[in-house]
Amino acid sequence: DSAITETGTFTLAPVNVTVQTNPPGLQFIVDGTPYTGSQAFVWSATAPHTLSAASPQGDTATRFVFANWSDGGNQTHSVSPVLDTTFTVNFSAQYYLTMDTGTGGGAVSPASGWFNAGQAVQISATPNGGYNFGGWTGTGTGSYTGTNNPATVTMDSPVKETAAWTAGT
Repeated sequence: DSAITETGTFTLAPVNVTVQTNPPGLQFIVDGTPYTGSQAFVWSATAPHTLSAASPQGDTATRFVFANWSDGGNQTHSVSPVLDTTFTVNFSAQYYLTMDTGTGGGAVSPASGWFNAGQAVQISATPNGGYNFGGWTGTGTGSYTGTNNPATVTMDSPVKETAAWTAGT
């Protein structure tokens, strides 16, 4: 509890602060020290502390990028809470789309790269002279297998699309 000392100075009680991630288990930084998941602190009221979100984080197929802090602060910002509080750093998932030209035959687009979870991505194949597009073989949730050109994949997981070509005129 808050108190007034003999000298008349007002002191604030320590505050309980929780810092956590959404989704759970990711990394954040408090005052230069990295933590993973959720961490409880007891801080002096109004004392400034620096919160930061490591971004991106993940692996070569799935990564998480900073979206926002629950208090609306920037990716790295200072906080000075006076009441017990929880700060949550929110991340957005991204998945890697691997585009494979297959054997000979032509070009594919877009280039391999990161796309937001749930994003619809149009893929297309352009045959070289003397080849025809034969179809797509896709792996991963949301991938496409078939002969549509262009086709659409939905990035619900890491996706690989491989083009097939046939000799033609």
